[in-house]
Amino acid sequence: MQFVTSDDYVDFTGPNAGKYLFNFAKFQTLRDGFTVTWHWPAFLFGFWWFLYRKMYFWAFVTFLVGFLPFGNFIAQIGYGLSAYYFYYRDSTSKIGAIKATVPEGRARDVIRETGGVHWWVKIAGAVCFFLQPLWIFVMSLLFGSAFIFSFQQVML
Repeated sequence: MQFVTSDDYVDFTGPNAGKYLFNFAKFQTLRDGFTVTWHWPAFLFGFWWFLYRKMYFWAFVTFLVGFLPFGNFIAQIGYGLSAYYFYYRDSTSKIGAIKATVPEGRARDVIRETGGVHWWVKIAGAVCFFLQPLWIFVMSLLFGSAFIFSFQQVML
């Protein structure tokens, strides 16, 4: 695997690169070992943060975990504690693969394209946040009476 430099990480992470470099240095001093860090956006917006940072596998995992009763909050704490490490591992492996396969003159551009963020995720997240109460209201209008009727049947 190719050696990954700080400039590579800056190119890959895009926004807030300094915050990420500070935490990536902690993992590098431990020879890629894990240490606890805290990341508020990953804790609060797990699925959306992973999608924003182009970490599709973890976005899929957080989406599925979101359906588990009570497991979601525990998982959110886990995302907050380990998001920097997940992102460090993801970026290191992607940068290494790019540097190993792409010609040196083009590698920097490919690193920027592969990394960075999806700007549209913030918009999609905000739209979903505001549409969710509307969706719940419409569903309660459409199916609320069926729930009340079935509840009355059980109680009789």
